[in-house]
Amino acid sequence: MNYEDYVREQVEPISKRNWKIVQELKNLGIINLDTRILTRFWRDFVKYKERRKTEIPFLLSQLKEYQCPKIFNSCLGSGPTTIGLVKAGIRNVISNEIDDDFLRLAEQETKKYGVRLCVTRYDWRELNKQLFEKFDAVLNLGNSLTYLFKPNDQSKSLNNFWKTLKFGGKLIIDERNYAELFLKGNGSNYKYTGKVVYCGVDKVYAHPFYISDDQNMVIMEYIHKKNGAKLHLVLYPWKKGELKEKLTKAGFKKIKVYGDYQEQFDPKDPEFFTYVCRKI
Repeated sequence: MNYEDYVREQVEPISKRNWKIVQELKNLGIINLDTRILTRFWRDFVKYKERRKTEIPFLLSQLKEYQCPKIFNSCLGSGPTTIGLVKAGIRNVISNEIDDDFLRLAEQETKKYGVRLCVTRYDWRELNKQLFEKFDAVLNLGNSLTYLFKPNDQSKSLNNFWKTLKFGGKLIIDERNYAELFLKGNGSNYKYTGKVVYCGVDKVYAHPFYISDDQNMVIMEYIHKKNGAKLHLVLYPWKKGELKEKLTKAGFKKIKVYGDYQEQFDPKDPEFFTYVCRKI
């Protein structure tokens, strides 16, 4: 399934009007949904060496209680989290990626850094039927759950992450600060400092291109500053407290929230919230 078909399968059952808007913008050549173009400059957007300075120390602090932790990185993407963990000495990492283009990119990146991948290609919604191992930690980072629009799909995925963990294990999942930086002010509060998760602010300009009237769809635009390549992603914007509520319903009883990896923060400020959710 290509990305445009995936977007239709996600958006149209929720809102035919929102899907019509996506289709019209695409047909007019205003937005580009070809993710093959995105993978050509995604490494510049992530900027691995900068990202690892904040992300990896945070993850190591959360994993230090486990001896030889067994990790399931549910969203490999271009590979920065897996590369960072393995380079930091954590060897038992299984990575998951269903997109062919991103998997090829991750394989290129891991070879460059001398890291070998152990890859699965599972749909989170069917994870309980495909993955039978138990892990100390499941990672879902890079704002990845936002690709799922259907409430039932979101809940099924979180339930499956819970089932995949050992008792005492942790789900570490993040989301953009949609409520404050996107939905409030219809995107006028948006900021992209290049200091958290996506660190290539000097090479890629990223911003919310369109926010639907019902606030159930965001179209993000990514423009490479050097070559002008442009790509768009259609995402579900989590409302205030919505993801945390779903995590609780999935069975996570102990949830700690960090703002841009910090324990103390003003909810209006962070670009990303990270939830550390324990299965007890």
